[in-house]
Amino acid sequence: MKILLLVAFLSSSAIFSEVVSLESGWTFQQDGESVAKPVLVGIPLIEQGYKVPFRGKYRLKIFVPFLPEYSMAIYMDRIHSADQTFWNGKSIGTTGSFTPNYYPYWHKVRYYEIPISLLKQGENELIVDVECRETQFRCGLFRSVPIFGKQDQIKDKMVFEDVYQILIAALFFGIFLQQAIGYALNRSSKSGLYLAGTAILFVGWRLPVLNKIHFMMVPPEVLVRLLFFCQFVFPVFIMLFVHTLFDRRLTKLAVVTFFLDVVLGIIQLFPMNPDSRFYLVYIWYVLLAIKVPILVQLLAKNYNKTAEAIVVSLGALVATFFGIADVITDVITGKNSYLTQYGILTFLFTGVFAIALQSARTRKELRNLNESLEMLVTLRTQELHKQFKLLHDDLVIAAGLQSKLIPPMEFEHHSLSVASVFMPMEKIGGDYFDYYIHEDSSISFLLCDVLGHGIAAALIASMLKVNFLEIAPKEKDPGSFLLELNQKMLPVVEKNYITAVACHFDLERSIMKYSVMGHPSPYIMNIVSQTVAPLIGRGPIMGWKKDVLVETFSRKLEPGDRFFFYTDGITESQNKLRELYGEFRLKGQLVDGLNLSIHDLNEKIKKDIRKFAFRLSDDVTYFTIDIK
Repeated sequence: MKILLLVAFLSSSAIFSEVVSLESGWTFQQDGESVAKPVLVGIPLIEQGYKVPFRGKYRLKIFVPFLPEYSMAIYMDRIHSADQTFWNGKSIGTTGSFTPNYYPYWHKVRYYEIPISLLKQGENELIVDVECRETQFRCGLFRSVPIFGKQDQIKDKMVFEDVYQILIAALFFGIFLQQAIGYALNRSSKSGLYLAGTAILFVGWRLPVLNKIHFMMVPPEVLVRLLFFCQFVFPVFIMLFVHTLFDRRLTKLAVVTFFLDVVLGIIQLFPMNPDSRFYLVYIWYVLLAIKVPILVQLLAKNYNKTAEAIVVSLGALVATFFGIADVITDVITGKNSYLTQYGILTFLFTGVFAIALQSARTRKELRNLNESLEMLVTLRTQELHKQFKLLHDDLVIAAGLQSKLIPPMEFEHHSLSVASVFMPMEKIGGDYFDYYIHEDSSISFLLCDVLGHGIAAALIASMLKVNFLEIAPKEKDPGSFLLELNQKMLPVVEKNYITAVACHFDLERSIMKYSVMGHPSPYIMNIVSQTVAPLIGRGPIMGWKKDVLVETFSRKLEPGDRFFFYTDGITESQNKLRELYGEFRLKGQLVDGLNLSIHDLNEKIKKDIRKFAFRLSDDVTYFTIDIK
């Protein structure tokens, strides 16, 4: 028994060093049953002997070897059920609603934060109460195995998933803009318009896949109706694109399938239970199968006539292959692999290429007219050069203004000395730092890094300046300061998330307090003991959401203490081999410069970065504080 406890402790001790998979040890007890039965997660309950409708509870014992200093979270992917989740008997979240107002909200991810106050050292109990009433649902924790760990690491996973889907959506949206603008400027062909419609409908189809959109209080029914409407209508635009590309009339069978697709899409805009929606999807699958031979026949008739027919045929082949694979996977397992988006993306690119080929032939016919337009082109080029110079001059002025917004930090204050370095990637940057000396001679510092760089990031940095001047005089506690700053920045921050670190030095009491929001942890050094180590604590990203937990940490100041605050532009700098500068090189510079003055240390790091980096990939900002 002791050996088993030791193994359990060793395996669970990794919980606080990384995100762990909760794969084994689950039980499920259906309401009305007296005994809980072992079950597997990642596999639907209906495949483990349970029949719809039912309600019951998943249970899992999780061993926590020691209490962490940060919040934890659990991520259970999407669940084809309504659920309410408990940690040690306390509710940590619910999605959907149970009978009598049953609503499964099946397309929302289950991400629940676990406050530190609910964690117990030793054995903890996780309970997931689920209810499933749809015959077409898989029911339960079936899409993936739940994971448990640090809140910021699980959020990073969700952010990565969103960024990946946003990238795909951005490609589709780019095609939509390109084709829509092209049609607006040249209405000679409707094929570009239908291709643009296909792209924007697919964006609407994938929008509910984004994790963050479910945290923006968008009603779930709106997302469901948008998803199914776009899914049902977008094949119509694909077929219309191909017909107009080859100037072919629609057959009666094609018109009937298009009409039915549109009717089914409109029906999806009305309220109905999930089972009915999925029955309509099966009808849509049949209509989709009817369209495939229509498309094949249309492409075959034009295959040897034009180059664009060959290109579109290849794209349609790829899209058909991925679409069939996706449908089969979805019907058999319910775990859609989203292969369709790659096939449709390939088809859209081939469509853009086909339109380009068609336009090329038109341009040949207009070649003689180009000679008369050369002078206009030359004049336009000169105008662009003029506009570019004006823009360049404006950026130079903006850089000068920003340099005045960021105060030079080369000063001494009682026993404290400061030296700073600011190297924007472009003429203006998104990093911001500042300080404020209070009436009691204590001093506060703020360092922020806005996601991205250039004009947009610089504008947000200027807003940080305004809010800093308002908050700093009245708030000394770093945690409270960052919470208020987060509240003020939320209305203006969309995708430009902010990382920040705030600190307060009480020189009379020799106490330093600090708080971190998603920012690299500062380094604490001591010239006397010759030690270098990062400070603990990180916290959530600023601008992510309104209600966040930001902790304030404190430490006693000792003679010889030195603090190094920096943005990740240092560690993410790359050389020609695309190697990162990294924490290891930075720490090495700090160790080697322990006996240097803070000004000399800063110059040493700056020279090493310039020597290492092929070019800056982000703004580089840092400052050093010495305590005498």
